[in-house]
Amino acid sequence: MRTALWLAAPAVLVGGLAACATGPSVVDSTPPAISYRVNGNDMQEAGIKADRYCHQYGRRAELDSVNRAAADGVAVYRCY
Repeated sequence: MRTALWLAAPAVLVGGLAACATGPSVVDSTPPAISYRVNGNDMQEAGIKADRYCHQYGRRAELDSVNRAAADGVAVYRCY
């Protein structure tokens, strides 16, 4: 029984990590800007991801615009 649980643990871990991979998805990344598809008004995670993206250029992300034409909005960040 202990062996069966030990063998199942990696599958549970991988499944758990895949569940954490959800969130804003990249729509466009034309340097020095990036766009994310966001759900509702939850912009926090998109802002964090945009900051990480802009960091590679030695800059910080700033929200430029949000397009709410579709069910999911598109948040555009510029690197300044």
